Amino acid sequence: MCPLGGGWTLVQRRGGGALSFNRDWTTYREGFGMPEAEHWLGNEVIHLLTNQGHYSLRINLEDWTHTHKHAVYSSFSVDGERERYRLHVSGFSGSVSDSFGWYHDNQVFSTPDTGNICSEISHAGWWFSQCFHANLNGVYYKGGPYSPERNVLGPNGIVWFSWKHSDYYSLKSVSMMIRPRHFTTHLSP
Repeated sequence: MCPLGGGWTLVQRRGGGALSFNRDWTTYREGFGMPEAEHWLGNEVIHLLTNQGHYSLRINLEDWTHTHKHAVYSSFSVDGERERYRLHVSGFSGSVSDSFGWYHDNQVFSTPDTGNICSEISHAGWWFSQCFHANLNGVYYKGGPYSPERNVLGPNGIVWFSWKHSDYYSLKSVSMMIRPRHFTTHLSP
C-alpha cells in the first residue's frame, strides 16, 4: 500500500539481504534488482525523473523491533552523470530526526570503484560526505546491532544514525520513494 495517497515511484528498497548493494558505477547508473524485492531504480532514471519538475522524497525505515519511522523531504533532485549525480535534498519533516538531508545534501554519488574511501569501506554506492550519517545501501546485517569487528575499517550497515544514535545498528528494512511535490489524489466518482 502506498502512503499518503499514492503516486509514489519506488527508488530503492532493502529488506531481507538477498541482494548485495556492493555494485560499481555503471550498475548503479543503470539500476539493479526487482521493484517487488530489493532494488535500486538507477541513477540515470532518478535524474531524469527528478529534473522534469519539483519532486519530494519519502524514506520509510523499520528496525528489528518492528518499529516504523519515516522522513519526508519536500525537495529532492539528482543532477546528471556529468555532475556525478549530485544530490539536492531539503525541506525535512518526519517521525525520526534527520540524518540524510542536512549531512548529505550537495554531495556527489560514489561507488566502491570510483576511489571514494567511504564507498569502499561501506561496500555501497551512496552520496557520501566524510562518510555518512545515513547509508541506506550498506551491508545488510540481520538483528540490528553489529560490532566494529564485522568491518574493522568502519561502519558499513544500513544506518540512520539519529534514530539509534549508532553507526553500528543496521536497520531491518528501508525504502525510498519519490513523487511530484504537488501531487494530488484524484478520487473516483
